[in-house]
Amino acid sequence: MSPTQDRPELTAAEWTLIQELRSLPDEALRTRMQASMRELLFFFRTPKCQGIGIEGFPCGDPRSSCEDCHQIWDMLDKVAERTRKG
Repeated sequence: MSPTQDRPELTAAEWTLIQELRSLPDEALRTRMQASMRELLFFFRTPKCQGIGIEGFPCGDPRSSCEDCHQIWDMLDKVAERTRKG
């Protein structure tokens, strides 16, 4: 394996995230967090629902309902706000 494959170039924030994930004390918690992160990353890459968007046309490839998308975005906004306050 080449050196770049052994240790890819990551930003400080990416390394911090990896270290924080690895420091979770319980294997079941790590597994749950990894699954949640995969879903969250999918959502950010493809924020689409089954309904009609605000612009009046379909959002695209359906994976969740419009209400689900809005609830997720609202919850992410609340989490971000708590982070800024903390």
